[in-house]
This record gives sequence, C-alpha cells and structure tokens, in this order.
Amino acid sequence: MSRHHDGEARVWVNDGVLCLGAAETYEVSSFLSSSARLDQNQVDLYALQVNQPSTQAWELSAAQGKKPSAVRLEPGGCIEYGQPLAGLETQVPPRPLAPGVYEVFLQASDQKNRRAWFYKRFCLAGEAGAWMVTQARREDGTQSWHCDE
Repeated sequence: MSRHHDGEARVWVNDGVLCLGAAETYEVSSFLSSSARLDQNQVDLYALQVNQPSTQAWELSAAQGKKPSAVRLEPGGCIEYGQPLAGLETQVPPRPLAPGVYEVFLQASDQKNRRAWFYKRFCLAGEAGAWMVTQARREDGTQSWHCDE
C-alpha cells in the first residue's frame, strides 16, 4: 500500500512571513518501515506546492531530468512563501495570500535516494504582515475542511 506522504510539513509565521518546512522525522520504505531523521540525512527538495481548495497558490519544481535543487530541508529551516528557490523553476507564480484553508506539499529525496514527502493542511488567518497559522478542521460527515472563526 502506498503512502501519500512520509512526514508532516511544518507551517508557521516568522516576522510576518509565512514559513514552510519539514518535521524532524520521516518514514522510509523498506521491508520493515522505519523513521529517518532530517538532521542525520541530506534531504534535498525537488518540488513544492501550496494549494487552496480550488486553486494552486504557488508551485516550484526542478526541471525534468535535473538533479534536486540546492535547497536542503533542515530542522527549523524556513522556506519563505513566494520567494524563488535556487534550482527550482516556478510552475505557478505565488498568489497573494488570503485567509482560508491551504495545503502544503514538499517533495524531496535523501542521499540514499529515498522518498521524503511532507504534507500539511492548515488555516491561515489575519492579513499580510500579521498572519496566524491555525488548525484546519474537517466538517463532520463530509470531505470539506474549514477554519475556526
């Protein structure tokens, strides 16, 4: 059975800027599943997506056939929303942020060529320069997600 993602993405606000990153551990596929640590591996990003329910907000990826980018995922490392990243091409330019439900998906691989994909659904509240990240909640009995007011 395949997994959608291997670890949790992290989303937070630092000095008014939306930061994207990865949790400290991720699952690795093998005969017996186990965890790997970000700080003990060289995990390089090759694609990033930020989506709203019906719209892509921002997407970057390495050119077809190119090596992963020079962007290394590290514990506590902040990828600033909308900023260009070395070695990744813009597929969807960053849209202005607005309050609501978002998903972030970071696709990376480590030095052993193991998949390291990180995902999180979250809510963004507030306004530019004063964003807050909160938990997204699933509406009972539906596939819809919402933010607490």
